[in-house]
Amino acid sequence: MLAVVGLAKALPAFAVELPLFPEPGPRPRYTVPAAADEDALRLIDLEHSYPWSGGGSLELGLVAPQEAPKPPEGAPEAVAPPPKKFWNTTTTLWTIGALLGGVGQSIGAPIKYGTNSWHFTDEKYFQYDTYAGGADKASHFIVSSGVSRLLYDIYIENGQPVDKSFWIAFATTLTAGIFVETGDAVTVYGFSWQDLSADFLGALSGLLIHRYGLEDTIGLRLGPAGGDVPASAVGSSVESLGSSYNDEIYTVDVKLGGTIRRLQGNPGFARFFLVSMAYYTRGFGYQPPLPSRYQSLGVELGINFPAILDELKVPKDKWWGLGLYEFFNFFRIPYTQIGAYYNFKSKKWYGPSAPYHFY
Repeated sequence: MLAVVGLAKALPAFAVELPLFPEPGPRPRYTVPAAADEDALRLIDLEHSYPWSGGGSLELGLVAPQEAPKPPEGAPEAVAPPPKKFWNTTTTLWTIGALLGGVGQSIGAPIKYGTNSWHFTDEKYFQYDTYAGGADKASHFIVSSGVSRLLYDIYIENGQPVDKSFWIAFATTLTAGIFVETGDAVTVYGFSWQDLSADFLGALSGLLIHRYGLEDTIGLRLGPAGGDVPASAVGSSVESLGSSYNDEIYTVDVKLGGTIRRLQGNPGFARFFLVSMAYYTRGFGYQPPLPSRYQSLGVELGINFPAILDELKVPKDKWWGLGLYEFFNFFRIPYTQIGAYYNFKSKKWYGPSAPYHFY
């Protein structure tokens, strides 16, 4: 019994306190709303707010809202730059230039062929009995697409908003087309709604390609091609008024580099090529019409020159670099493609030299 009592008296000297929780940390701090529009308590020092931190009872108090640091005395205040004016020197000159091009072409017809009373003409589109076999409509379409793309790219490179650049380029291109048709309306040609609709569709198509970044995938071009018609085919006919469009060819291009990349593939060397659908006419523009005149549609494999410019790191933000891209995106360079062409008159296919010969 005495041993048990002695042991009980000795234990306190060797006892060790075993706490269930660590030592209390700093108390969490809270604030009540400091303004009428605040509707909840704001918690401060979140890391000390848990029950096992030993924070104890809540301590509520007002905390003054922090103010933004004031700039040093004499320092200028930051002011947001004003939006860039759209009609600066560059955009104004290019827009006026496009409109003057339409005006120049509109007065050219009355000067060359004389004036007539205002009238409209139903020229049709790609029918065989039209005066150009539809090549004139293809020309309106491609030229309008090129003008609208050029204006849009110039506006964008000049730092203008995308949407505003789109619609002003479209309106300018279509207005130039209206000027042309207005001049034709007082000549033997007449105002052609078919021409204007081709202008409308061409301008819109060109802008949509560039607005959505598809210029690496889709292209619209025109180029020179052989337009000579042998005398044996002409016979006693004479050239009619206006252009016969026998010396032009028009293409819609699918660029392999952009197309393959969009399909999650690696184009490799194929990026330097494009596949085109080409259209041209021969023997139109004569009175009486040549019985041998024909329309042709072909498929071509050609060189993608803008892809070569990309490979050479030609800058698009320089005027000369942008000019090179615009040139090769608009013009089809002769003899840089190989293809096969179907003649709708003879119902035969012809080889690579077909656009440069009369069959």
